[in-house]
Amino acid sequence: MILVAGATGNVGGELLRQLRAEEVPVRALTRNPGRAALPADVDVVEGDFATPESLAKAFSGVDALFLMMSGHEAAVVEEAARAGVRRIVLLSSMAVETRPDSMIGRVHREAERAVEAAGLEWTFLRPGQFASNTRAWASQIAEGDVVRTPFAAVGLPAIHPGDIAAVARTALTQEGHAEAVYPLSGPRSITPVEQVEAIGAAIGRKLRHEEITPEQAGKEMAAYMPAEIVTATLDFLGSATATETQVLPTVEAVTGKPARTFARWARDNADGFR
Repeated sequence: MILVAGATGNVGGELLRQLRAEEVPVRALTRNPGRAALPADVDVVEGDFATPESLAKAFSGVDALFLMMSGHEAAVVEEAARAGVRRIVLLSSMAVETRPDSMIGRVHREAERAVEAAGLEWTFLRPGQFASNTRAWASQIAEGDVVRTPFAAVGLPAIHPGDIAAVARTALTQEGHAEAVYPLSGPRSITPVEQVEAIGAAIGRKLRHEEITPEQAGKEMAAYMPAEIVTATLDFLGSATATETQVLPTVEAVTGKPARTFARWARDNADGFR
């Protein structure tokens, strides 16, 4: 049995679908099962990482866990080990390697250390930019045909969350991935201008991009992000390192299938922008 934390999220939801498609026994963990809106045949259990003692039922009979950073990793993995879980795949961040002193890099490395200390079999996934980050543009697209972001000319190899999930699925269900650290990217770099065009093509509208300053973007982001996350995000977008802009072969190397393009992600998620 595999337990998927964050089963309603971008990566966890994709992972749940893939495991179900392969008929792998899987259970979804959520804080509020009534609002999860998962398929009726999914084994959904209630639990909260902030109270690890609430996870006993979720971990019962589980031998592998897909874990996302929560800030409570040490207690959660201790509970998992006690319940007999033997394998953990942690969704971390490329920032652990490229920006170790940033908030994002620090907290993800702390999560990794907690998993390492548990003495279980582990695999770390370190993706860069998610294609799904562009969901933040949905309100702008609903209001008109212009999407405004900073750094119009900066291209990053955004990754389809389904590919992150595919790597996770492989590491959870197959041998040979213990103590592996997988940096992940999409198949090519793509700028915000090109992303806007791809979303427009997916929904059948002529969208255009308009560049704004980092300061303007920061003010807008501060409405829903902590200040330190805003700073870290803008720093990443505006001064990407060579590693962060590099197209990596990891997805295909691990799964046997090439990474999906941003255009594919836009088509897969077009309904979210209509």
